[in-house]
Amino acid sequence: MQDIENFYGQADFLINGGILTELSQFLTMQNFKAIIAEPFDKDKMLNILDTTSGYVPESLTIPNTVSSLFRNIPVHQTIEMTYSEGNSKTWPGVLQIKSHDWEIYILFKSLLADPVRLIDKLRPYASVIRLWQIVRHVNDTEKKLSRLSYMILATKSTLASIFEPMPLQYFASFLRDAIKESLFPKNVFILKDDGKYLTVLCGQTENIPERKDIYAETLLTPSPVITSMKDPFELVLPVVEGDCRLFCVMQWNEQIDEQAMNFLELLGNLAVRAIAIGKLRLKSQKAEEGASAGNFTIMSLSNVIKVLRGAESQGKFVSLLIEIFMEHCHMQSCLLAIWNKLRNGYTLSERRTGQFRANIDQTLLPANGPIKSSAIAEEYYDLQETAPDEIFKSWGLGGCPWKEIMQETSMRYLFPLCDDNYLVGMISIGSGNVENSAALNKTQITSLHLIAEFAAYEFRRFEQA
Repeated sequence: MQDIENFYGQADFLINGGILTELSQFLTMQNFKAIIAEPFDKDKMLNILDTTSGYVPESLTIPNTVSSLFRNIPVHQTIEMTYSEGNSKTWPGVLQIKSHDWEIYILFKSLLADPVRLIDKLRPYASVIRLWQIVRHVNDTEKKLSRLSYMILATKSTLASIFEPMPLQYFASFLRDAIKESLFPKNVFILKDDGKYLTVLCGQTENIPERKDIYAETLLTPSPVITSMKDPFELVLPVVEGDCRLFCVMQWNEQIDEQAMNFLELLGNLAVRAIAIGKLRLKSQKAEEGASAGNFTIMSLSNVIKVLRGAESQGKFVSLLIEIFMEHCHMQSCLLAIWNKLRNGYTLSERRTGQFRANIDQTLLPANGPIKSSAIAEEYYDLQETAPDEIFKSWGLGGCPWKEIMQETSMRYLFPLCDDNYLVGMISIGSGNVENSAALNKTQITSLHLIAEFAAYEFRRFEQA
């Protein structure tokens, strides 16, 4: 039993990398000074795996100057070993151990006197190195599959929430959390580009990059871009949709693999689509609100017409008309002047402040007859832009006799009451306070104009009575 345990321990040690130690000890016993290395970084560099006893390299990585010594042809056997004289004084002799999907170099500090004899002695070591590479490849594959599985779960969770409507600040925080929980970067922060400056939308950084290079490009795809190969290794993921420009800046202690790059590209595409869908949803919501407001206005006007038609007397009609105007535009004050045939002019018929009627003196705005509708150029007048005197004079009338009252009550708008032929009267509304004199929106103004026009026709009913 003890022998089996010892055998298992030795085998486990060898196939998990211990064979390199055994190989370096063997080379030391043969009085060689050498290093064992493998290519990395697209074969541009060599990573030192082990060295013979007594030799301490200056760095754990060195430039790959030895691959060019060997022919780049497919391997026909399970393992092939080839010796070549080096092209530098540093490594005069180089031995390549190569299989289908990996290769290892032994770099000697001196030329080999009998490389064929050494290769024969190294064949058992090369066979175990092959087993180590298989185990290593399996472990790497398991790690990649495990990470891929985790990324799939992260993508599933991201898909469930990324298309939910949320403000830009929350969206950026969600995006940052998705990156942190999926790829575990050293640091991640999201920048917002307003067209002139970059500002941190979420996350922390001591140095905000200048708005140049990738940050200033007009056409950007949601693909990660490497901005630094040094420590920290840095990637930037642009998330750009229309005028919304976000940059996810991520930093790691080492370079990330292709799977992580693919995940980031997927996440970037999802983020861009989510922003686009959010904009469409907002437009649709505004359109629905506009349609609802239009439907509400139509219903309100229908009710207004029914109420005004139900007025049995001119006094009741005038009172209802003023209440409707004040309620529709949410203002506190209202003046109504109508044509008085007996006095041959327009007289102040009613003045309202809140729910109270004010005393009026029936001040007359004289006219030779009711003003023709064709003389009224506008559907309504903004009294902050045009004074009442100027308006009345443009109609062919004199100055406004109610100017002081209109100033006291902060009148903001004046609506003419015109039928097909004449100016029947005019109605003015205001806030009662200059500071609270808010502007009406287009829908309110259109509704009030329609009410004023209907009221002008309705006054005929009382003239006939």
